Amino acid sequence: MNTSELSSVLGRLAAGALRFAATDARERAELARRTALATVAVAAPWAEAAVAIKRAVPGSGSALAEELATGPMGTARLCLLTARAQLDIAERGLPRAPSTPRLLHAGRRSVGGTPPALVGLDLLPALGPSGSLHDGMIHQGFAATVRCHDPGGLANFQQAWRREVEERPRAGGVAVVLGAGNVTGLSAADVISQVFEHGRGVLLKLHPLHAPLRPHLESALGPLVEAGLLAIVEGGADVAQAALAAAETTHVHVTGGEATFRAIVWGSADPGDRTASPRLSKPITCELGNVTPWFILPGRYSRAELAHQADLVAASIANNTSFNCIATKGIVTCRSWPQRADFLALVERRLASLPARPGWYPGAVRDWEGATGRVAPADGTLPCSLFTGVDMKTDDRLLARERFVPVVAEVPLDADDLAGFCGRALAFSHRLPGSLAASVTIPNGLSAVDARHAEDFVDHLAFGVVAVNTWSALAYALGNVPWGGFPGATLAVPKSGIGFVHDPLLLPLVHNSVIRAPLWSPIRPPWFPWHSAGARLTRGVVELYGRCAEGKSGTGTLLTMLPAVLRG
Repeated sequence: MNTSELSSVLGRLAAGALRFAATDARERAELARRTALATVAVAAPWAEAAVAIKRAVPGSGSALAEELATGPMGTARLCLLTARAQLDIAERGLPRAPSTPRLLHAGRRSVGGTPPALVGLDLLPALGPSGSLHDGMIHQGFAATVRCHDPGGLANFQQAWRREVEERPRAGGVAVVLGAGNVTGLSAADVISQVFEHGRGVLLKLHPLHAPLRPHLESALGPLVEAGLLAIVEGGADVAQAALAAAETTHVHVTGGEATFRAIVWGSADPGDRTASPRLSKPITCELGNVTPWFILPGRYSRAELAHQADLVAASIANNTSFNCIATKGIVTCRSWPQRADFLALVERRLASLPARPGWYPGAVRDWEGATGRVAPADGTLPCSLFTGVDMKTDDRLLARERFVPVVAEVPLDADDLAGFCGRALAFSHRLPGSLAASVTIPNGLSAVDARHAEDFVDHLAFGVVAVNTWSALAYALGNVPWGGFPGATLAVPKSGIGFVHDPLLLPLVHNSVIRAPLWSPIRPPWFPWHSAGARLTRGVVELYGRCAEGKSGTGTLLTMLPAVLRG
């Protein structure tokens, strides 16, 4: 694409954003609903193309389940949530949530950067444009709460929320979105957020790995293309640089690594030099990954609870060959916890049962060898590797930076009780690069004092999402949990990124979110790589969302999935 062609495309997107600013909420809801339908219609070829990109075995149930879930399923759900929010705005001025805003921690002192008071809002069960998305069944026992800064009481919060709803989607301009190469649904979600949450036209520059997806994404997001709000281009760094430099570009959004962010913002300058100036003069938001921890609080777990949590940890390592910004990289335990050896044996056994997957992401084989100190298999696969008893004082190489490889370090901390462990674990969390997401496993049956220590620990973890008893990836899949790094990042120190995506409710002053799940469940998540019917279930949920987008209940579709749910 030459400069004149690029300028013409960006000009059309700017004009599309102006037209979009003049539409009302009902028209926006209809556009989001039609985008959900278009996404569902192309779900199968999208997922199959993604499986091919990742060199998985064609027809592989686990790989297909992953790609359906993280691509079309998540995209369709985000569109449905967006449509519902816009309909609510048309009817009552504000999006509807399962709970009313409430004050959290009134009167508390600020500790570790957490504001002295927060406003909480529950996000489950969510609704689509025609009613239920069946969250009560699909996400049974789960809860999600977004926490916003308190602007001085609930009345002020409502006013701030109304301002966001009225002003933010009418910002206009053109955003250049630089797509990530690890998960195929990331670029689509970034586009939807830029269009509906900020009112921008979007030039999506695909990651080179995702070039085969272009026709499928153009079909899935076809209503946005037809509305003049989206153009999708391929190319290398030269295309990205030209788009960033174009006069018509008013905003930049990046999902990727910190090195990419620094190259875009600073070029060859040192951000640590106070005399240096950013090369990029336009506003930028970004999500830059994480060295993701999973904290296991000491206590007494039943055999079933221990096995279920070990499975969750193992699946979070193995999913997508661990090429996820929230793949677990550090398991943090208490050295004196009596069940520590049993738990780690369960994780290791589950990982060992899984076939090694291809190291398809650029540089992954080299990085795996550097992390493990071993030569990678000749067939290009990357076995999952768990290193136990890692002492960060003498060897921090596995947790010093984010690695897109299925390698995880178990770090035991010395503590005499749960309170001592929580204090040391909180200090440890501050040493980890990134602030995107963390998971915490909490045992049942704690004393009132220990339960309070556990909740204080969750409350003060400085991550954009804290997941209790489940993998933090669920927060991304839910679609209405704001997703991004913990507040406080800057251009010089971006941590896990600046700003949030996945905010269809257009919430003000977002701080972070907490999601919760049962410690044990008889229902196995379809994203477990060993799930016998994972592909069938994810296919069913995609179909369910399609029925919801058509204005139908989807109950029949849900009932047909029950046998696969029960088999697990």
